[in-house]
Amino acid sequence: MKFLDIALAILVAFFVQTVLGRYFGFLNVYLDLFTVIAVTFGLLRGRMVGLCTGTAVGLLQDAFSGGLLGFNGISKTTVGYLAGIGGHHLIVRGWSRRLLFFVGATLLDMAILASVGRLAEEPRVLGEGLTPLYLCVGNAIAGILLLGRVDRNRSSETL
Repeated sequence: MKFLDIALAILVAFFVQTVLGRYFGFLNVYLDLFTVIAVTFGLLRGRMVGLCTGTAVGLLQDAFSGGLLGFNGISKTTVGYLAGIGGHHLIVRGWSRRLLFFVGATLLDMAILASVGRLAEEPRVLGEGLTPLYLCVGNAIAGILLLGRVDRNRSSETL
């Protein structure tokens, strides 16, 4: 059942980011569901699940973005893995701590994307003005909602 949860979340994120993102452009600017999925499953299920989920969503995002393959793969893999470590060593209960965790993960993802882009001599534009702040807030809200949903499903499976 765990694999189906991850596959369903990836499928929904892919649909929202690609299909709905074409019609509602703000979705791609203010929301990165692939980062949210990597962080959520890393936080709840450990570093190896975070690593595998991050790799899958990152390469999927790269494959359909039209750019070089690997930028998002590296960033989502790292963020998912570190979220798994953070979920093991930190107490991330309550919406305020989860909000800060997702904001930190989004900032880390943007920093890795910018660093890898600089190393590859393909600078990545991460947004102008307050767009990175809006992305952090959008990811944090989506992450809190997804984390609550997946956590609820996980606790009902153990009963």
